[in-house]
Amino acid sequence: MKKILFISLAMILALSVSLIGCDGGGGGAAPSSTIVIAASVSATGPLIQVHEGAKKPIAETYVVTNPEITVGSTDFEVELDFRDDASNLANMLDNTDDIIDDIHAGTAHFLLGPTCTAFLEAQASKATTAKVVQVTMEGGATSLFDELENYEWSFITLSFSNWFQIPVLAKMLATTENWTSADHAYIGYQNDDHGLEYLGQAEKYFTKEGIIIDDSFAMDTGSITANTQLVGNAKAAGSAILCVFAYPEFVMSTHAVCEGQNYDPKAMIIGPGGNFGFWANNMSEGVMCFATANNKTAGNAGTAIQTMEGAVSPMFTDYWGHPCYWAAMDFIYAGAAEEGSDNAGEGFTITQSDFRGYLASTKLDSAFGETWFVTPDHALNETQYSWDDEDLQWPVPDDYAALLNYKCHTGEIGQWQSGYIEIVGYDDIGTGSDEYELTNYDTTATFMYPKPLWP
Repeated sequence: MKKILFISLAMILALSVSLIGCDGGGGGAAPSSTIVIAASVSATGPLIQVHEGAKKPIAETYVVTNPEITVGSTDFEVELDFRDDASNLANMLDNTDDIIDDIHAGTAHFLLGPTCTAFLEAQASKATTAKVVQVTMEGGATSLFDELENYEWSFITLSFSNWFQIPVLAKMLATTENWTSADHAYIGYQNDDHGLEYLGQAEKYFTKEGIIIDDSFAMDTGSITANTQLVGNAKAAGSAILCVFAYPEFVMSTHAVCEGQNYDPKAMIIGPGGNFGFWANNMSEGVMCFATANNKTAGNAGTAIQTMEGAVSPMFTDYWGHPCYWAAMDFIYAGAAEEGSDNAGEGFTITQSDFRGYLASTKLDSAFGETWFVTPDHALNETQYSWDDEDLQWPVPDDYAALLNYKCHTGEIGQWQSGYIEIVGYDDIGTGSDEYELTNYDTTATFMYPKPLWP
């Protein structure tokens, strides 16, 4: 009995030492000959277009362009480890568990977020429990604002509805020279976390700017039938502005249905979908999308877009996400170099808590120039429309999630003009004297309103 007790105590002690060594992953892991960036991705299923146009090309291009990271005196090759979840939430969570185990074991080192908003939030909970840093690409976080203290291992890079797309869209529409109060909006939205997020923010900021919303329509599928009903409703209401807040598979047929029903709104925004280069067609002229930069944008963001256009062609460039995702990769590479160890040439290791500390406290020369993460110290209530600089906490507190500061963004809204996505905004945006003080915003063309008629 004594022997069994001693053996049990020894096993408990060994397990305890092992868990302490992990320190959230990596601290007790075996050294690795390569640096592995892992992710659960939607390489098949309905989200494939998002993956193929967003995370896949930017990560692959970045790694091809930057194949090694120097840590200490050792150059380590970088590998991508993408695991297909078939656009299925349960599969994504299973993949996440496996990746976390690999990070603890030292066979993977960094966790990139999954393909959409709903997946992001589900994975954030697992990452927090495991004390593994989640650096996201696709996916917004409006619904997380009230829960940032519950996801302190998540660092979110993408711009999204009120970070700071919809405020810019609403002000741009309402202050353009040819808009009148008779120009109402109709909103179609994907009936999930993404669509509901954008619907809620549109209701808030359109109301602020005096834009009346005639009605909204929940799209459960991307079928012709759903688009026909949406467009029919908007046409019957006489709405001048059509917003379709939905993923590519929902909005692929919206143009054709508008033409088929002879509905030609003065303004139309779709997304995600319209932000990809493959959207160019004879009916895209004047259609808006969400976009942070193009190849004319000054500084690093324009350079990142030029790199992507050269690597994968404009057709497969994401003018909304790719500059944000480039920043994500910049931070991972810089964090590996600064906080990782080459263990005297024996192999790479990194402690997740050290990596988190780096992300939380570093201003990096990255995609948007000086780029950094912040934590808003409160969610916006119904009568608050933006955050003051002092509300955006930096360094990021130890027990909160973080967002790439929206004041770094060089754009929020794009518009197809002459076959290319231009960055557009309201008149004084980027001057520092505008209401939202978006001093880094760089418009590349004047906003067209109304858009040209369908050909």
